[in-house]
Amino acid sequence: MALYQRWRCLRLQGLQACRLHTAVVSTPPRWLAERLGLFEELWAAQVKRLASMAQKEPRTIKISLPGGQKIDAVAWNTTPYQLARQISSTLADTAVAAQVNGEPYDLERPLETDSDLRFLTFDSPEGKAVFWHSSTHVLGAAAEQFLGAVLCRGPSTEYGFYHDFFLGKERTIRGSELPVLERICQELTAAARPFRRLEASRDQLRQLFKDNPFKLHLIEEKVTGPTATVYGCGTLVDLCQGPHLRHTGQIGGLKLLSNSSSLWRSSGAPETLQRVSGISFPTTELLRAWEAWREEAELRDHRRIGKEQELFFFHELSPGSCFFLPRGTRVYNALVAFIRAEYAHRGFSEVKTPTLFSTKLWEQSGHWEHYQEDMFAVQPPGSDRPPSSQSDDSTRHITDTLALKPMNCPAHCLMFAHRPRSWRELPLRLADFGALHRAEASGGLRGLTRLRCFQQDDAHIFCTTDQLEAEIQSCLDFLRSVYAVLGFSFRLALSTRPSGFLGDPCLWDQAEQVLKQALKEFGEPWDLNSGDGAFYGPKIDVHLHDALGRPHQCGTIQLDFQLPLRFDLQYKGQAGALERPVLIHRAVLGSVERLLGVLAESCGGKWPLWLSPFQVVVIPVESEQEEYAKEAQQSLRAAGLVSDLDADSGLTLSRRIRRAQLAHYNFQFVVGQKEQSKRTVNIRTRDNRRLGEWDLPEAVQRLVELQNTRVPNAEEIF
Repeated sequence: MALYQRWRCLRLQGLQACRLHTAVVSTPPRWLAERLGLFEELWAAQVKRLASMAQKEPRTIKISLPGGQKIDAVAWNTTPYQLARQISSTLADTAVAAQVNGEPYDLERPLETDSDLRFLTFDSPEGKAVFWHSSTHVLGAAAEQFLGAVLCRGPSTEYGFYHDFFLGKERTIRGSELPVLERICQELTAAARPFRRLEASRDQLRQLFKDNPFKLHLIEEKVTGPTATVYGCGTLVDLCQGPHLRHTGQIGGLKLLSNSSSLWRSSGAPETLQRVSGISFPTTELLRAWEAWREEAELRDHRRIGKEQELFFFHELSPGSCFFLPRGTRVYNALVAFIRAEYAHRGFSEVKTPTLFSTKLWEQSGHWEHYQEDMFAVQPPGSDRPPSSQSDDSTRHITDTLALKPMNCPAHCLMFAHRPRSWRELPLRLADFGALHRAEASGGLRGLTRLRCFQQDDAHIFCTTDQLEAEIQSCLDFLRSVYAVLGFSFRLALSTRPSGFLGDPCLWDQAEQVLKQALKEFGEPWDLNSGDGAFYGPKIDVHLHDALGRPHQCGTIQLDFQLPLRFDLQYKGQAGALERPVLIHRAVLGSVERLLGVLAESCGGKWPLWLSPFQVVVIPVESEQEEYAKEAQQSLRAAGLVSDLDADSGLTLSRRIRRAQLAHYNFQFVVGQKEQSKRTVNIRTRDNRRLGEWDLPEAVQRLVELQNTRVPNAEEIF
């Protein structure tokens, strides 16, 4: 019962100060006591069993370390943590988990056979994933203790972690409760509770989680073998693959960030869950540094910039969709025009396809099976009436259930198949900026980065097998060229066959080898994400990095042998026989809306000239120069440049110049009596560099040149 003293002795004074009496669970629920008792019983049996195995098989095994070093260990006895301590105390202190023969592994789990051993620290992406996954278990334990929550899921993310849990039909978590929940998390980390890994049978799992319908559903859906793992940590017991930290004391700093709602979707009706997100680090110093970085990121938040610069807004009457104002549309169109210019000299043909399709199309493509929950389906009027025998092709399927397209690939397959094709037409590169719709949960919507309606620079390449590698190389070159102009560095990742893949494993192996070879020849570093491919083919994901060093997954190149089979796509080959094309899905910007948001945050609202909605403001010194200022503005607009006029006589010239700089106008054209008489302009930049007096036509022409060449630093090289 000692484990319950923590529960019963919650800091009631702190809770009373927060006026949260009704939120406190004063005694542990019955199911928690039963669950913990069963876990302890199973844990004792496992400890005894492993000790017996270690005693019966005291054999020496060989452990290979990075760099080629080999050391001896004892099977079922030696742990990775013990080996880390032999190597160095610093490694033992900083390691968060291990990789054994390429598989994630707990530091305190005994090694079983000869192994290649690698240690993971917080500095690596894999180490961060383990660290934040362990942190979400701490959050889950706090939610059970403080709120009596029924836990659902708690993954790590690219930027931290979150936990979804159920509080009842009416109960939600309030923002004012986060500080108390955070304090409990911090007390749990200070207590240095060990993470204990237990292997349990399916029957034992059902007993452990018999009071948690979410876990029972996951057991039936995800546990396919005779056993699965659960982890105990203090009073918490949770279904989890692991690995985890050795103990909660390795979490030096933890902060809860936000709360929202999310949905649990299963065979029944969707259930509303509460989501709490957080971040954690090995030391408080790292947490403070992150908080300083976050303050800078908040200043650059694209939603804030969009509001201040009047680029776009959102409205509750169209949740998950963006309203682009004239200035925002200017940036949006400039991005699209950039890609269209690249299409023109890279041999892409732009097409337009419908937005609504019969669900029969998505069944044929396989998306209905794998993607149905993320699609908007509609039942057209009159769907309960039988179709007329005289209806033509355009209305014959009017009674079908329709769905808004979440991607363009099936429509492009129909376009390829609508007439006979010849090898002379290949590669056929079709590009589409059509609107896409995806049924994102309301809790997952976030400004421009996660929308329900968006456009992509989506394209599909139909080619022969012999053309495949050259086309992949061309797609990679496309990515590099565009990101260089946008000022982004990037990292590539090859994602291979997932568990629920479609098609022949041999075709998958062939596709993965083609992508690996293309990546090697491309010459940029790349990572391997095993099992993370799309269900229809392997892919190359592109993670770009913005000015704050944050990664964003935008572009992608995906190889697809499945859709050509599903749509029976064929072309007449050189020998006259019908052959099957290969399909490449590719996007460079990805979602145009998301990329615009990333750009806004990366440049902090100081747009490069070619994208800027604030290219030039013309400022007359006195009201007598206002007519000439309007002429200058008209000259700029006639040349295709964005220009505004600030003739506010209520402000001094210096105040208007300062206002232009704060608004991030790339250039200010100041015109006084002298400039009016000489037909010139006096030019300043947003950083208050004085470029002097220029003839108006020459200044306009120079800006046009800088805009057309899409330079990132027009103000410096003007």
